[in-house]
Amino acid sequence: MGATNNQAYHIIGMSPGNSYFKDEEIHYLLKTIVEKFGRVAVLVADVPAISTYIALGYSENRARRDKAIPKGNALKNRVIKIMSSLGYSNEMVKIFDWKNEVENNKDYKQKYQAVAKLYKNNKEFRESANRTTRQVLEGSNKNIKNIEEATNIAVHYLLSEISFLEFAPIYLNVKKVVYTYHKNWRVYEDYISGRFDGVPKHHLDFLLIENPYETYNPIWGLEEGEEEVNYIDTLDRIEKTKTLRVGFSSYPPAFIYKNNQDIFSGIFHDIMVEIAQKHRWQICWTEEVGYGVIIEGLNKKRFDIFGSTIWPTPERKLGADFSESIYLSPTFIWVRPDYQKNFNEIKNNINTRVSVKENDISESIAKTDFPNQRLIRVPQLSDAFEVLGFVAKNRADLTFAESYLVEQFNKTSAVKLVKASEKPIRVYENTIMFRQNESRLKNLLNKELSLLKKSGLIAELIEKYTGSKKTFLIN
Repeated sequence: MGATNNQAYHIIGMSPGNSYFKDEEIHYLLKTIVEKFGRVAVLVADVPAISTYIALGYSENRARRDKAIPKGNALKNRVIKIMSSLGYSNEMVKIFDWKNEVENNKDYKQKYQAVAKLYKNNKEFRESANRTTRQVLEGSNKNIKNIEEATNIAVHYLLSEISFLEFAPIYLNVKKVVYTYHKNWRVYEDYISGRFDGVPKHHLDFLLIENPYETYNPIWGLEEGEEEVNYIDTLDRIEKTKTLRVGFSSYPPAFIYKNNQDIFSGIFHDIMVEIAQKHRWQICWTEEVGYGVIIEGLNKKRFDIFGSTIWPTPERKLGADFSESIYLSPTFIWVRPDYQKNFNEIKNNINTRVSVKENDISESIAKTDFPNQRLIRVPQLSDAFEVLGFVAKNRADLTFAESYLVEQFNKTSAVKLVKASEKPIRVYENTIMFRQNESRLKNLLNKELSLLKKSGLIAELIEKYTGSKKTFLIN
């Protein structure tokens, strides 16, 4: 089969029986990928899924006849229905037929033999594949008598998926295929990086795409009927309701949120409290929000301001406005100790993996300074340490952060990250974000922040949460 051009082809893997793939999710994934990349392919590995159902205790006949194949057909029919509702043609959304296109294809069989050989001979790959498979089986809530035996059967599904992705560029006549999923798939990400066999797979890539509802955690939200009232602007609403609605993200020491206890603290938290008390406003900590969807949350008026620190990059300035700078953060490149001496080599190496969050400052730097490297994305609602953790655990090779955050991370990490250079790659302003064209709110916040800096409170808060007034630069 020949593709319309030789660019990368994005592939969504949908597992038969996986409850995640509801109609809303399928709609979001198809629409997002087609709008971004022009086309998408859908893989429903129904035949390989037979092994999963056998591992769960079904006979081979029942696994095929009653489970894997009918569930796969139902999933494909839902994809067809949704692509039709979106007006997408078969050229825009291709649905693979495993039985007729893949199962007996000689190129696929060769790829499967190679992946199966790696599984047999490489202990690290075998353990990672088995661990991933075991987690799927244990998540089924089925009573599995012999989990090791079941894993040895069900791992065929994972090996088949990886083999298919090795086969797909040949079949689609493209240079690269990009597997797209809603959460990280470590065994595959390690596989394409060359971790198991020392051979990076430049023809394969991975893209984490999260539905917006997965990237924010509502805490309070709007009062019933409040969104129906018309106000002159946001400050008018705040002053009349005496309530400031704040979106946030945990990022020590600026904002610290212990979600199991609903406890808030940090430099920005205390600043918000100080301003609110002065104006006799109540603060409503409306939702925890991923950095990739802050502007969307503001524009949909789910909150009035984003009250954790945010750095005003050119990309963000296109969709939002910012307060004056509260303090400055020199930001460095961080690597594992064994990479420090080889940094000049890895900076220009296309095999280098960069740990980022979508629309986060880490992604902004990576796209500008490391445009040819592989981006390894972490979920948006993971804590600030997760980007660093991917580097420490050898899931990525470098990332970007301020020194304080890494110092806190290194206290508990077995692998201590180090600066690649003593010169910062950027120096960023720490600001409050709000919607565009909110001049009255902006002027009020800037006035209050200037007073807090002159009074010395900002410096005191920095010392309170970091132990030193010199941790950040106050401008």
